[in-house]
Amino acid sequence: MGTPITTTGQLAPLLQRLRKNQGLSQAGLGQKLGLSQERISRIERFPEKVTLDQLLTVLMALDAELQVAPRHALSGKTAATGTAGGKLSGEEW
Repeated sequence: MGTPITTTGQLAPLLQRLRKNQGLSQAGLGQKLGLSQERISRIERFPEKVTLDQLLTVLMALDAELQVAPRHALSGKTAATGTAGGKLSGEEW
């Protein structure tokens, strides 16, 4: 089951938890993505400052995905969901 995210403040701890569940340090995730440990730290602390493409790339590296659903879907009503993927462009972000 997924974790509903409605604010950017909820995203930072989720990214950290996903990384730790994969047994990765920030340096390890950075190595996997071709980024520095410092960049991974900034992404985890301020996920609202990265592009959607960059966020999706981090999620893919963490074996996670983004699903979007109408709010009423969270209460048990039927709704369509979507998934998306992205590609990392390098250290510049």
